[in-house]
Amino acid sequence: MGYSNGLQTTHTVSGMNFVSGAAEDLVLAGPKGLTGRVTSMSVLVTTGVTNAPSAIQVGVSGGDLDAYATAPVAIAAANAVTGNVVSAGVLGNKIPADTKFAIGNAGGSSAGVGSAVVTIEWS
Repeated sequence: MGYSNGLQTTHTVSGMNFVSGAAEDLVLAGPKGLTGRVTSMSVLVTTGVTNAPSAIQVGVSGGDLDAYATAPVAIAAANAVTGNVVSAGVLGNKIPADTKFAIGNAGGSSAGVGSAVVTIEWS
């Protein structure tokens, strides 16, 4: 009988800025030959998010930032934790094998900065 633990990676993006338009904050590639599924995304707000909510996004580098997963970043004061309700992106919640992907934000707030943490399981 075999047993296998799945591979899991956690990526942290400090200083994610939720002001103005959507932006790529970190571009990565998954482990060779493995497909990814985003399981968790959250933000520790370091500068209050004001006027409009935003989102953490995982998507196609140089393309649809909301392709694989999104999580809301609510209007919040500094030191609040937000996100962690992961929704499938417009292409579903699977990062294709051997593909560059990006972690980014949706922008749209008049102020707001945070440290984002994204966890991905690979199989």
